[in-house]
Amino acid sequence: MSGPLSQVLAAFVDGATSLDEVAVITGLDRGVVSTAVDHLRRMGRIDVKELAMGCPGGGCGSCASGTVDGTAGCGSHGPSQSRTGPVLVQLSLRR
Repeated sequence: MSGPLSQVLAAFVDGATSLDEVAVITGLDRGVVSTAVDHLRRMGRIDVKELAMGCPGGGCGSCASGTVDGTAGCGSHGPSQSRTGPVLVQLSLRR
């Protein structure tokens, strides 16, 4: 069996679109997948592109990490221009 880096890279080649999907496909722990993606990025094998910054303009209620009652799910006391919660990224293979 190949190592974690090869398994993670192969999962992306086969069409995986998220770290959770890679973990399911490979059977690797989510933390191992995250570490492998970071290493593959540093090696120049995959690109990571940030798709969003800071809090959404609609406040905590419109944020993906917001709670049902409209409060911040990231632990922030309210909307902020600094990054305190999840950041959406796009992972792609370098050709």
